[in-house]
Amino acid sequence: MLLSNHIQLIGRVGHDPELVSLTDGTPRANLRIYQDAAASEQPNETQVHTLIGWHNLAHQLQARVRRGDTVLVQGRLVNRKLLVNGHVLIKSEVHLSEFRVLSSRSITRNLGLAAEPVHTFHRNHE
Repeated sequence: MLLSNHIQLIGRVGHDPELVSLTDGTPRANLRIYQDAAASEQPNETQVHTLIGWHNLAHQLQARVRRGDTVLVQGRLVNRKLLVNGHVLIKSEVHLSEFRVLSSRSITRNLGLAAEPVHTFHRNHE
C-alpha cells in the first residue's frame, strides 16, 4: 500500500490572505481557516489550521479569498521545528496544492463581478 501525505479540509477563512515575496522573489500567501467541532467532539472547540500557498496559487488566494469565505483546500501537511527562547516548537502547516471557494461573503463575487467563477478549483502550477 502506498502512503502519501495528503490533507483535505473545509473551513472558514479567518483573515484575508497575506501575500509576501521571499528574498528570491518567490510569492507566498499565508492564511488560517477555522473549523467548528463536530457534534461528537468537544462542544465549543474550534480547530485552527495554518495554510501556505506558493507561486501562482499565492496570487490566486490573494485575489479570490476573503475573510469569512468557506473554502475547501487540499495539500500536504508540513511540520516545521522552530527554536523559540531555547524551546523547540513544532508548527504544523498545510502547504496547498489547490483550493475552491465554496461560499463567499464578498458582495462583488456574489454579484458575479470577479474575474473567474468562485467554483473553479485553483491548482498550484509552479
